[in-house]
Amino acid sequence: MLRTKVLGFFLGASLLCAGGVAQAGEAWDFTTPGTSFSNGSWDFGASFLVNTNVTATGLGYYADPTTGTVASNPVALYQCSNVNCVGGTGTLIASATVTNVYPEYGHFRFVTITPVNLIAGDWYQVDGISNVQNYTWNDPGFFTDPTITYVPYSDTWLSTTTVQFLNYVQGDVSDGYWGPDVFLGPPSFATPEPGTLALLGTALVGLGILRRRSAR
Repeated sequence: MLRTKVLGFFLGASLLCAGGVAQAGEAWDFTTPGTSFSNGSWDFGASFLVNTNVTATGLGYYADPTTGTVASNPVALYQCSNVNCVGGTGTLIASATVTNVYPEYGHFRFVTITPVNLIAGDWYQVDGISNVQNYTWNDPGFFTDPTITYVPYSDTWLSTTTVQFLNYVQGDVSDGYWGPDVFLGPPSFATPEPGTLALLGTALVGLGILRRRSAR
């Protein structure tokens, strides 16, 4: 009985940590791209409201399935001063450049960033440069993470090669131009954190000890 309880403790603790990783996800994605198109370099922006406190741990960019690549895409995350980020200012809180060396998760490739706490009730905008890469819009099966709200027809864009905050709305497509994305929660697209691996190792050691005692 004692052996079963000890083993259950070790394995339960390790699975609890692993379960935390599994709860992470993209701010948005879709079942299939609506189209694949390119006509220059654009700064595509997407604004969203945070419903519950959440941590941003990665920035991403759309990896078009017809090419399977990204094109060295700068991405920046801003905290907005106004509702839907319209007419106000944006404070830069994170930035990164997404390339093909980073793993693909859904329809996006993500790079891990220093975790940034996103506050419930605040608006944020993520912008990314296409660099003549294919982009998509009006995508079937579009969905968002429950911790955030994306307002339909709130897309914004600018013909440029420099990532920047955009304080207006174009509103010409239902789910935005993709473009950029944000990863929310523990980065399950990355390797497990050392603490998780250590706890799992402890569980395996405990299992080995119990087996030796049983053999005796």
